[in-house]
Amino acid sequence: MLVLIYGFLIGAFISVMGGGGAPLYLGVLTSQIGISTAVAAPTSLIVAIPALLFGCATQMRIHNVRFDLGNRMILAALPGIFLGTGISPFIPTKIYDWVVGTLLMVMGAIVVIRGLRHAKKVPTGRSRLGLAVGLGFLSGMMVGIGGLTGGGPTVAGLSILGLSAMSAAGTSTYVLSVMAIVGAISHLFTGTIAWTAGITLMIGSVVGAVVTPLLLHKLDMVKLNKWLTPLMGLVIVYFGVNIFFK
Repeated sequence: MLVLIYGFLIGAFISVMGGGGAPLYLGVLTSQIGISTAVAAPTSLIVAIPALLFGCATQMRIHNVRFDLGNRMILAALPGIFLGTGISPFIPTKIYDWVVGTLLMVMGAIVVIRGLRHAKKVPTGRSRLGLAVGLGFLSGMMVGIGGLTGGGPTVAGLSILGLSAMSAAGTSTYVLSVMAIVGAISHLFTGTIAWTAGITLMIGSVVGAVVTPLLLHKLDMVKLNKWLTPLMGLVIVYFGVNIFFK
């Protein structure tokens, strides 16, 4: 039951914040359920796919996906995914935990900063393209090494590139859906999947992703995101810190 509740809450975050809530899967699997990081990494990717696909389909239907920027980030992420997946089995367990914990804390900090900052300088031209490619590659490395969906740099980067909150959330679900599928397939050949915990968490997250928009559609999402975004970032940081002390 507790795993279902965790899944529901993560699905709710994803439905409101786009792909930015997806890193919570890894945090729950490692720090709350007690699964080893090496097993939790590929499991979190597989668990994230249904909720991300549902969110992506919904965002495409209401025209919140910027395919031009999304496709650039995906193409840049693919080399990072394969490189990260290839080197992850050779990383010692202790170092692996430190890497994943650090990535979670950095990602959480990015989300907090994104939620607290309001004035944004929007890059243009080559700097815009370079930022999209660089963040795409970083997201891919997160997927490959840590089993993360790369949600932190993707959502934050899309906001820095000048997308509105809705467009950033919609485009991130598109980018992260593709990366999660590619990452999950690549990790299937190098890791073990915790199917029981994963499927339970998946069911809860899909329900959360479906129910939450129905409950929140009458609320002021701008005001809601002002406190929800920093809160989600702090939760991600908490899960990252927990990995160091598990």
